[in-house]
This record gives sequence, structure tokens and C-alpha cells, in this order.
Amino acid sequence: MVLVHPRRDANLLNNAAPEEVRGLFSEATRCQEAGALRAAAAMYRAAVEVICKDRGATGKNLKEKIADLANNGATAEVVRDLDEARLLGNWSLHDGLIFSDEEVSDVASLIEEAVFLIYVQPEERAAHREARKQRREQFRQTL
Repeated sequence: MVLVHPRRDANLLNNAAPEEVRGLFSEATRCQEAGALRAAAAMYRAAVEVICKDRGATGKNLKEKIADLANNGATAEVVRDLDEARLLGNWSLHDGLIFSDEEVSDVASLIEEAVFLIYVQPEERAAHREARKQRREQFRQTL
């Protein structure tokens, strides 16, 4: 029997990301830590697919859906980074390529950054706006 324990905690995405994205990303991280790099690449790709679905991106394939994220407010850089994750997953699954741990980690970092820009930052900005609004209302009540 072989028992595999991650060497570090599985990367967790911010709670602002959809639960399904967080779950796939966490599973990908566990695969990566276990040395199953092709599986990790596939799971990271799956997380990107769920991001596209969640954001309402359309297209006949994942490449087009990722590109359509630009129509939903994603920057060109985010689109390019998520496409890198798609390619890593595709090449791992369809072409049998095996990437280094560093390459897979790079893609994980790209997804983390995209999640920050797509989900976390807008949520933080909304919270800051609401806090400013509350402070103004409290100030007006004291006048």
C-alpha cells in the first residue's frame, strides 16, 4: 500500500471563486504534489473550463470560450494566461506530453492570478464601495 500525502497544503483559491473552480484547482494541486503532473494539467484545464462557464463565455470549444472572456471584462493578459492553462492540459491529455513541476506550477499561478482579477478584485472593490457608502450615510445622520 502506498499512502500519498501532499508535501504542503493544497493551494486554495479565494472563496470569491466558484466552489467548483476551487475544488478542481485543489484537486489539481493534490495531483501535482503526488507527482501526477499530467493529471494536474488536466484538472487545471478543467478549472479554466468552469471559469468560462461561470462567466457566461460562449464558443464552440474551450479556446473560443476563453477568448470570449474578453467580452465579459477579462483583460487580454488574463485571456492569454488561461489559454496557456488550456494548452498545457490539451498537450498533456491529447499528445501525452509530460511537463515539469515548475511548468505546471507556473500554470497554477496564472490561474490564481486570473481568479484574483476576475473574482476577488471586483468583490473587494464592491466591499470598499459599500463601506464608503456606509460611512457617508453615518456622517449624514450625525449632522
